[in-house]
Amino acid sequence: MFRGKAALVTGGGSGIGAAAAMRLGQEGAAVAVADLNGESARATAERIVSAGGRAVAVQADISSEADNARAFDEAESAFGGLDFAFLNAGALQDYVPLDQVSLALFDRMIAINLRGPFLGLKLAQARLRRGGACVVTASAAGLTGFPDGLAYAAAKHGAVGLVRSAARDFAARGLRVNAICPGMVLTPMLGLPPTDSVVPPDALELPDYRGGIIPQAVAEVALFLLSPAAAAVNGQAQLVDAALLSAFAPLPEE
Repeated sequence: MFRGKAALVTGGGSGIGAAAAMRLGQEGAAVAVADLNGESARATAERIVSAGGRAVAVQADISSEADNARAFDEAESAFGGLDFAFLNAGALQDYVPLDQVSLALFDRMIAINLRGPFLGLKLAQARLRRGGACVVTASAAGLTGFPDGLAYAAAKHGAVGLVRSAARDFAARGLRVNAICPGMVLTPMLGLPPTDSVVPPDALELPDYRGGIIPQAVAEVALFLLSPAAAAVNGQAQLVDAALLSAFAPLPEE
């Protein structure tokens, strides 16, 4: 479904973005890998190329309007156009209560996790070829409260609102846009070592109930939402959380 198509993946240097970029490459897409860390973006792109795919790396700060435009420009220049955008880049805040959330922390979360997707969505809606799609990485914290991650949750709630509100204008151009809302993903963002491997999708293991999820398990849902198989899915926020938000938390043992 991706052969002969081109995709831009932000935050593609590690975690969910790297897994999605590599899987898109395996499925035949040409991939522009964008990341704030240019070295990490190049490493992902090189792995796609070494496996026989097509990829370019772009160093970009998604909170910058100019960097977002340059990422789309370089992807289009390399591949002659774009069909898909996975706006995955984001940042997690330190876990602190409300009275310890500084204005600088709040502004940083809004700049990366809300301004960034807004800028990317505007470009995707204007530039993706008809029949294409965009996916934004929000969070389970974009659908419920997160007392020790207030600024992060506020920005991710906003990202979900952007996606739902943009669906009409994407559809008017023959495009779709959706969000994924991961739970606890085992990535460097949580201080874990990076993993460089992806496995055949049918070899993915079931995560523990309400447990941690490997990046590829989230990436596979993003690929589905980008693909024509999800043609009727537009303006939605899909949880990928191993049932984290499926029920009340267990009662404490007496």
